[in-house]
Amino acid sequence: MAIVLPYLVPFLFLLALLEDVGYLPRIGFLMDSLMHRIGLHGKSVIPFLLGYGCSVPAVLATRILEDERDRLVTAALAVMIPCAGRAIVIFGLVGRFVGPTLAFGLYLLNLAVIAIAGVALRRFLPGTGPGLILEIPPYRIPSPRTLLAKIWVRLRDFVVLAWPLLVGTSAAFSLIEALGWTAPLNSLLRVFTWPLGLPPQAGVPLIFGVLRKELSLIMLTQAFGTADLGAVLSHLQMLVFTVFVIFYIPCVATVAALGRELGWKRTFFVLLGTTGIAMGVSLIVRALGSL
Repeated sequence: MAIVLPYLVPFLFLLALLEDVGYLPRIGFLMDSLMHRIGLHGKSVIPFLLGYGCSVPAVLATRILEDERDRLVTAALAVMIPCAGRAIVIFGLVGRFVGPTLAFGLYLLNLAVIAIAGVALRRFLPGTGPGLILEIPPYRIPSPRTLLAKIWVRLRDFVVLAWPLLVGTSAAFSLIEALGWTAPLNSLLRVFTWPLGLPPQAGVPLIFGVLRKELSLIMLTQAFGTADLGAVLSHLQMLVFTVFVIFYIPCVATVAALGRELGWKRTFFVLLGTTGIAMGVSLIVRALGSL
């Protein structure tokens, strides 16, 4: 709770504030011309913005797009947006131990990678969907009661679902350690951790991150037996670990939403692509950091 809530609550407040003020549709209108460069329309920005809260509603929000190609490309890109769980890893690891400047820099890196991936998808999936027709609501002064209700609804998802999951996975991790399975599992995952220059102990936390992204940070502290990760990881290792968590396979709930919206064959290729991007970008970050 101490690791997650200080970063989650302010983030949820700012997201709810943007929604209630009425600024989200305006962002879609303002971004329309820029989104055309990757073969999409401004309406695709709305799933992207929702992705900063949670990737599941971001995938579901692609239903507002009329063209099937637009839905596929938008969903594939939206699952790489840092959701609240990934934001916890970004600010709880990089922001806390490396610095807030680099933490915000990861958001800029994320946008750059998504833009490049969008241009690449435009070449593989050419075409442009219908034009943008979007109603712009008036600005409104948000109700404090509504803001608090929204924050609680989203926070309840963490308290009701994530908290028991955190406890359960911590127990499972302790059981794995007691049975002596940690070393073999970490050895199997060296195919990811070794090229990235990460210690073997980082392997299992990456796997648990598929359940919920904040688990990667929680399990990392448990794997090393300390919350002071600055004493066991270098700044470059923290950056590489975080970049990989940002881009690789989204959580199980998002995978289920992708399968429901896109079909499992397309979902497989989306997951394969995000994992490849995660490995490629992380290797570039490691190489640049080493220089």
